[in-house]
Amino acid sequence: MAKNTKKSLNFNENFFASNIFTFNSWPCISEIDKIHPYPGYEAQEILKVYADKNVPIRFAFGSKVGLVRLNDDGSIAESNVLGKLIAINNKSIENYFSFFKRNGFLLPISFDEYESIGKFEIISVINRLHATLELMSTITDMSRTSYEKIVRLIMYLLFAPIVVIETKEGKYSYSSTKHPYTLFLEQSRELSKDPRLNDTFNNLEFKFDDSIYSGTTIEADFIYSTLEGYSKEDKYNHDLFRKIFTVYCAPRKKLSKQFLLINDFLFHYFYKVGIIDRVDLDTTHYLNEEVKKENFDEPLKKAAIQVAKLLIKEEIDFNLKRVRVAYDISKMEPAWKIDSLLSALYFGLFYMRPSMEIYRRCANPKCNEFFLVSVTSRKKKYCCTACMNRDIQARHRAKQRKLD
Repeated sequence: MAKNTKKSLNFNENFFASNIFTFNSWPCISEIDKIHPYPGYEAQEILKVYADKNVPIRFAFGSKVGLVRLNDDGSIAESNVLGKLIAINNKSIENYFSFFKRNGFLLPISFDEYESIGKFEIISVINRLHATLELMSTITDMSRTSYEKIVRLIMYLLFAPIVVIETKEGKYSYSSTKHPYTLFLEQSRELSKDPRLNDTFNNLEFKFDDSIYSGTTIEADFIYSTLEGYSKEDKYNHDLFRKIFTVYCAPRKKLSKQFLLINDFLFHYFYKVGIIDRVDLDTTHYLNEEVKKENFDEPLKKAAIQVAKLLIKEEIDFNLKRVRVAYDISKMEPAWKIDSLLSALYFGLFYMRPSMEIYRRCANPKCNEFFLVSVTSRKKKYCCTACMNRDIQARHRAKQRKLD
């Protein structure tokens, strides 16, 4: 159930004066439609949605309160919209139906007829927003920073599948973020190696000076066997590692500083700590479960923070492409034109001031909602008093059961 708070909020659109924007949406009616493509084949489930134009919804964003849904009188009907979306269990699309009905669909949809949306695609979009928020919060709240989580979220944002969603009969098209480095890495096999690496007659090993370490020494035999795909250690024949290593061995002058930073970090992490086979939002899966966490040293940690900041910027910028600034002549003030609820949610991240406020996950394991909190508030672990009391009572009951 959404927590209702009767609290007044000025939703003046003056960005410079109040740092608040407003946005309108409509309730989304969601259904699951089963389609039987062929006799004997398993039925396919398709998400069907349409917007109810009879019940407009208004949102506003304000510093220290985040994105909120408003009542007709301007009071808050639902606070922390972003945190509530991220807290929903993503195992089933049906879990989002109540949120969509209260707050509308993430993208513009038709008023007149049901539209078909892929379940995987919409959950992927939400998961990417989740990863961006959590990465932003993790690198900001240094008292709670987990560098392993930072690496997992970096990998997720870089290599999660790119999805495309079309609505309004193809008139509106949304694509998840295409990171320039990821697109570049897919073409890495076309790169030539640094010419100096051809001189194996006079060199049994080569030194590399990169953006993280100076004087990294790599044996010539390792370089050539790995680039050709027949390394003595099978783990280095991993497809992603070979692509990263191919870029590492290319002439550095031809690559941008941003590409070099990301690639240097990934190479050293894979080479020194462990080769990541795949990730999800909560777990890092290492190849053959081999990981040497003790090798995750300070230079690598510093590079991880730099890479994370770069990816956060790219995620937010990519998702704000449709946001437009316009001048309101009735108020003689600037105003923002926001095309979708998803853009409004990313705009909330855009407006976040990490030096002042961050999102923190509620410590109640049955809640997991992210909530805005002051950076200086080290002790606030729960999104609300009710969550704190429920968690304390649950831990007390668990302790009593152990004693009985």
